[in-house]
Amino acid sequence: MTNPVLTQLTETSCALGEGPVWHDNALWWVDIKQPSLHRLAGGVVGGDYQRFPLPEPVGAAVPTTAGDWLVGLKSGVYRFHPSSGALTPFATLEPGMPGNRLNDGKVDPRGRFWIGSMDDSEAAPTGHFYCLTGPVPQVATLPVNFTVTNGIGWSGDGRTLYLTDSANRTIYRADYELATGAVGARQVFAQLTPEEGYPDGLCVDAEDHIWSCHWDGGRITRYRPDGSRERVLAVPMARPTSCCFGGPALDILYVTSARNITEKDGYVWSITGLHKINSVVSVSIFGVKSVLFAG
Repeated sequence: MTNPVLTQLTETSCALGEGPVWHDNALWWVDIKQPSLHRLAGGVVGGDYQRFPLPEPVGAAVPTTAGDWLVGLKSGVYRFHPSSGALTPFATLEPGMPGNRLNDGKVDPRGRFWIGSMDDSEAAPTGHFYCLTGPVPQVATLPVNFTVTNGIGWSGDGRTLYLTDSANRTIYRADYELATGAVGARQVFAQLTPEEGYPDGLCVDAEDHIWSCHWDGGRITRYRPDGSRERVLAVPMARPTSCCFGGPALDILYVTSARNITEKDGYVWSITGLHKINSVVSVSIFGVKSVLFAG
């Protein structure tokens, strides 16, 4: 069985790379602090690379069934057409909170867009999650009072929701009603120590294991559905920010990162050769196809 291989994919570093999405045979991600959406065709070194500038800090971007993207900017959620640069207001979520901005977001298995808000200075617990449904958005609020809302994902059957409170070093799980988007009471799923850093973005693989990036931890942890650690994968950047599976077979883990103090920070990476542990034969680990926003 081969060891995982880490490959740096980009030549230009992000100030705060985040939110990788595999879509249309390409890897997409955002740079929050140098506001932009990025695309790397094929998700490989040398693939056609494009950068699409945005006017405000951008926490997340997700593709839609209409062929455009939803982007969570500081002032709200917008529809964005990368080819033309057209930006159209979609939903204003916190008009009375100028100190907040939108952060991490994902689409649930039914096509709803969930996105969190946070205090841009990372000092006050003013962050909540919002669920946007439909082409004329209906907005539901999940009040959580997190300082840094982050890593969100769902189990394969859609019955469990994962939410991250980075400032408190905690990943939570909650029952999720897929038909309505209703969220049950939160329970602690994983608690990090100061030595492990802060839990940041996450993704869920085809075996319902959770991959969580550790900001200031230089690692990615794969958690079993019961919250126990299945493996810890050391990475060369101090601040890995988020991850997703992609590639033609959905067996490549892509990782974004933020600039810090090492020469490896801020770039986008691929990790290949991920296999199950203690398997008699070499069996790869696979992700699941990303869901488009239904609207």
